[in-house]
Amino acid sequence: MISREPPGTAPHEQACRPAGSPAVRARRGARARRGRRGKGGLAAVCLLVPALGCSSHPAATPISSYDLAWPAAAPRVRLDSVISLAGTRQRAGGELLRRLTGDREGVFVARPFGAAWDGDDILVTDAGTGRLLRVTPRGRLAASAEGGFESPVGIAACSGRIVVADSRSGLLVRVDRDLRPAEVLLRGLLRPTAVACADDHIWVLETGRHRVLAIDASGQVEPIGERGAGAGQFNFPTALALNGDSLWVGDTLNFRVQRLDPISGRPLESFGQLGTAPGEMPRMKGIAVDSTGHLWISDAHLDQVALFSPSGDYLMSIGGLGTGPGRFSFPAGIAAHPDGRVAVVDSLNRRIQVFRVIGSPPGGLSATRARSR
Repeated sequence: MISREPPGTAPHEQACRPAGSPAVRARRGARARRGRRGKGGLAAVCLLVPALGCSSHPAATPISSYDLAWPAAAPRVRLDSVISLAGTRQRAGGELLRRLTGDREGVFVARPFGAAWDGDDILVTDAGTGRLLRVTPRGRLAASAEGGFESPVGIAACSGRIVVADSRSGLLVRVDRDLRPAEVLLRGLLRPTAVACADDHIWVLETGRHRVLAIDASGQVEPIGERGAGAGQFNFPTALALNGDSLWVGDTLNFRVQRLDPISGRPLESFGQLGTAPGEMPRMKGIAVDSTGHLWISDAHLDQVALFSPSGDYLMSIGGLGTGPGRFSFPAGIAAHPDGRVAVVDSLNRRIQVFRVIGSPPGGLSATRARSR
């Protein structure tokens, strides 16, 4: 079993304290006073490394895989890179000043949220500016035109299509490779927040109506679920991931994850609970399944990302409030690449952190069973 606090870690280095402890409450108060700026440092390994700065021309910043991996013995999670999305710093005049001065190089990013891989590019929604972002493998940033969306949150890419859920306008939209709206797929949704796709099928969470909408190749829409706490029911779900024959739903205010059959919508299993210990789910925001079947779940209250086995076994948590590599401030969307990389949108730090599992033995990571509701 992997310990939540690695043996030999000094008290001031323990990155996985319960969020309700006095130390964490004090840190959260300090975060509010500082505009949610945290202290640096790596969450899980707690090694002393220099903090990364933001550049005016965002570029991927490679991190030593040997120095930034947790825990010390295999299997481990490695931090591959940190990509700054802070193209220009916010200043008096903001976007208006940028346009008046002709600054076309910098892209102001306010509140990045959702993520999806499009080949080796990472697509990101920015709910704060109403734009979509494309981040290249070298960390170059391109943004969609202004005015295309009101509050884009969820994004998915598959079979050459890119689909976006615009929460405020209630639209599900297909965009082209230049991130321009190409087709409205659904209108009148009540707070759509997450989307997944495979071939010609799309699934979108309609959070305001506590359900999943399954859309087939002909455009036929089939609702799945209703409000409640039973199997196949939801309470403000906000995270969604598709993995083969499993549709994983982050049932946020039931504080659990549910696995559904993506075709029939039949509930298959669930796990998770409310709490402030690592691996619990007080404010789930994102979910992804990596190439080895591990579930990655972000929690914005804990400022952590937790790893689980496909059967709901809790493996480890990485993160904690801060600005250093491996730390988070409001982790949100997560996207898994077929080659094993997992991108986490570190929203209030305005960056993406890319991880992968390394050294996993046959049968996956050792685990402890998560308590089910």
